[in-house]
Amino acid sequence: MVGRGILGCFILFLSLASVSAIKGTLSSIKDLKGIEFGHTSPRQGLMLLHWLANNIHIDSNGNMRLNFNPTRRDYGIHLYRNADNPRPLPVLPPQHGSYYSLGNLVPNNNNNDGAMALPNYVTQSFYNSREPESNRDRVVLRVREEGSNQFIVDEVYVTQHYPPNGNTGTGYDPDNTYLVSFNLLTQIQRLATIDRNDIPRIYNVEINHNSLQELENIWGHTPGLALLLAIVLSFTCPNFLIKKQAFHETTQSTLKYEDNKLIKLEVKTTDRGKARIIWSGIPKRLLDQGVMVVLHRNNNSDSKSELDRSSVGGEASGSYNTSVPLNPGLQVRLHKEVKTGWNYLGFRSTIGEEIWRGSEFHDANREIPVDIIGYGASLQLFVKDGKACARLYVKKSFTVWRKTFNNSWVGFYSSEGTLDHKTWQWAVKFSKESRSDWADIPGYDVFVYESSMTMSPGVQARFMLEKSGGEKARTPPWERLVQGFIMGWRPL
Repeated sequence: MVGRGILGCFILFLSLASVSAIKGTLSSIKDLKGIEFGHTSPRQGLMLLHWLANNIHIDSNGNMRLNFNPTRRDYGIHLYRNADNPRPLPVLPPQHGSYYSLGNLVPNNNNNDGAMALPNYVTQSFYNSREPESNRDRVVLRVREEGSNQFIVDEVYVTQHYPPNGNTGTGYDPDNTYLVSFNLLTQIQRLATIDRNDIPRIYNVEINHNSLQELENIWGHTPGLALLLAIVLSFTCPNFLIKKQAFHETTQSTLKYEDNKLIKLEVKTTDRGKARIIWSGIPKRLLDQGVMVVLHRNNNSDSKSELDRSSVGGEASGSYNTSVPLNPGLQVRLHKEVKTGWNYLGFRSTIGEEIWRGSEFHDANREIPVDIIGYGASLQLFVKDGKACARLYVKKSFTVWRKTFNNSWVGFYSSEGTLDHKTWQWAVKFSKESRSDWADIPGYDVFVYESSMTMSPGVQARFMLEKSGGEKARTPPWERLVQGFIMGWRPL
């Protein structure tokens, strides 16, 4: 009987190993050359991996720690149960953490969809492609929580969904699933500081520096990204940089596509809580044709259902204040401007062919919640209908939070240096969110307060433990970099 038991356990072990075997381990940037992950337009995998590498840090014990909270669904990361058949990842024994998947950019009808908080360089291809390929790549992390809101990453994997046109379902493809070594993540972190002259020695590849400069012109605002793309894709296609074949769509010329990547379209805030359209980097060839910026409710809005629009007036960079209240999901699109005639105000024009899309506006302006020091809760400033609002995330394990926070309150301030709040509310009087989409955050209850204060640049929320004060958390000022002449914007 004992022998049969041992044999049965051995067979079970082999069975588990066989259905969860990964393809291999990626130990350095060079190892990214021979895999599909992120290599073809419009896939976002390399950008996603670059972002992750720069959002982890090594502690004094050599552990990789996250700069965000996966259990709260920061940046859209969500629990992955490894239930696909066959399993792409090893089965986790108890007390060995949980898997979390990062990279799904499709909104789930949640106004607080965390994936909207990912930077433009990660989401840009998704918003400007109608192909399923733009949302196939994923990064999966094995994470364990250590202490209050401290998360250690034990393993990182890159993977991808099966092709949408196959008969293999929608799960992750084990044949394209790889373990990512911490050495590879560290190499990506160091790309921002490497000397170009050291590239041949370190990576054994010659890069055309003129072409690298062209990539820098597009991705230079994100340190190390241009170099990562140049190194990895030159391995995949040796003449890639010289022929300029990276990330271009075969239905249009490379020049036009690369020029479009320079375009930046954003939704910001006026001092009256309205949506402000910001644009920059519009190529001269488009300005000569005539273009306009158009505000839409979200990425799924019909092209004819615009909320507001304005000609760019021949300016490569600029801004336009709309009368539309600031809300999550708002999106700016660039269109050709079709002039149809004259009136007493000048040219009449209509919306022409769509050229480019910006990201959807994230309700917290891409800022994740801040921890309330010493407690299982966190605070987030967000906007709704142009008003400043606050959100409390409270861990379900923090069962005495109402008693603990009985005298606690959240104040709203016009700027970081202001001592006097404009309005406030008791923490225990926040309303509980009951929408079904919050069920994706099983470890937290979420409470909100919608104030009457107009959202504007500089607004900040602070959590006070007692009636007399005792600050335990403050959010970053709203649009903390918006003041003055930024990115070539015009003064308003």
